Amino acid sequence: MNSKRLLQKDGVLSRKVGDEWVLYDSEKGSIHVINSMAEFVWRMCDGSHDLNNIEDQVRDAFLVPDETNLRKDVEGIIQTFANMGILFYEKV
Repeated sequence: MNSKRLLQKDGVLSRKVGDEWVLYDSEKGSIHVINSMAEFVWRMCDGSHDLNNIEDQVRDAFLVPDETNLRKDVEGIIQTFANMGILFYEKV
């Protein structure tokens, strides 16, 4: 996953609703409810951040201690987006 650009699918809108975030896929008409960390990762998937950078940014933004293994969580969020069909990988 490190050597790939992470790109959001065009037409997916992000909106805050209460304490959660909603991603709306306008092409499919599907709605996905996500938490604030997942939304933060979503915003980072703009093609200019790699997995290492996203992990570092999440760690800083959510004050996650260095000894906490965050990689698995970030990879899980990204894989969930890919499974939903709203995130694509492009080889660099």
